[in-house]
Amino acid sequence: MQAILQRFLGFDRLLGPVLAKFVYYFGAVVIVALTLFAVLMAVMALAAGNFSQGLMQIIAAPAVGAVALVYWRFLSELFLLAFLAYERMGEIRDTLRAATGAPDPNHPTF
Repeated sequence: MQAILQRFLGFDRLLGPVLAKFVYYFGAVVIVALTLFAVLMAVMALAAGNFSQGLMQIIAAPAVGAVALVYWRFLSELFLLAFLAYERMGEIRDTLRAATGAPDPNHPTF
């Protein structure tokens, strides 16, 4: 428990990637639930006798849900890209520091 608290209070590692994954999974569950709800409404339209609307919804709801999932994944990856670039630049900085043996005089220390 103390390690989690230290990770939360310290700024050694970013919480953004973990938070982005959580938001992605939550959004994916919402998209799947709305798609299933749309299919259920299509079945109800068929049962009510509105065959053209029900058939169109049965065809369109899974297609729109699949496109929404792909788009949601794309947006989530764009969000993660900033954090991954930050981590990669830190690795490059550490590699260059180890190669030269001296700290960068232009880099401020906190």
